[in-house]
Amino acid sequence: MIRRTTALLAVAAALAGCSSGQGTPAATSAPTATPGRLAVYRELTQCIRTHGMPGFPDVVPDPRTGKITLPPGTREPTAAVMRACRSIADRLPPEGRSRPPVTAADVAKLRRFAACMRSNGLRDWPDPDADGDFPLSRRLLGLGKKGMKRQLEACKEHFPANGLSIKNPEGS
Repeated sequence: MIRRTTALLAVAAALAGCSSGQGTPAATSAPTATPGRLAVYRELTQCIRTHGMPGFPDVVPDPRTGKITLPPGTREPTAAVMRACRSIADRLPPEGRSRPPVTAADVAKLRRFAACMRSNGLRDWPDPDADGDFPLSRRLLGLGKKGMKRQLEACKEHFPANGLSIKNPEGS
């Protein structure tokens, strides 16, 4: 599964290293707005604005459900913004993140997945970074899931249970 997020919860996950740069919104459940959590989301939004995205929109707590979201079509922060705001995103409670922290065992499994992808024809498939993200080249991003179907099928035994976390190293 390749993720890109439009809920602030998923932006927080992106700030923690879970973005794809693909432009395909993922279905994700946003956390409910409690005063403390909402304050951290607002602080995160301000940090994003301060570090290069002045037009980043405010979070929107749904009055009916209490879920925290962003307006549809919100652009994901760049890699530089994500790095600058990571300390705030790390303060979000676990339900405000889309995946648990990556362990050494997870990274080892992701490396086996990467080796499998390379041995099945995608010779430029990278190893995961320390956060478990795959920084894909523009060429690989351009292939999309359909362009990797054969390799994904061949490597399904190594496919991560939480899906793939793809990021565009160029930050766009």
